[in-house]
Amino acid sequence: MPRLGAELDKESYLWLAAQHPNILDAIEAEVSAGRSPQDVRLFVLRQTSRIEIAMRCEQAARFVAGQGAVSEADDPWKPRPELVEG
Repeated sequence: MPRLGAELDKESYLWLAAQHPNILDAIEAEVSAGRSPQDVRLFVLRQTSRIEIAMRCEQAARFVAGQGAVSEADDPWKPRPELVEG
């Protein structure tokens, strides 16, 4: 669902622009420096332990980077076989 993903990324970008413009400025700087949206999410999650803001930041970073929707390989909710013990 690439169109829906792109719209959600845009919505998070606009939300951060309205609610936390300084965070969005920092995201834009990090993306310009070569950080991936996943890097942004992991950093925010480590710093805040807040999954909601971490996901918003990742979506906004993806919008900034022009990557569009989450690919299946990058889906944060998709189970990762390498992380499952068994």
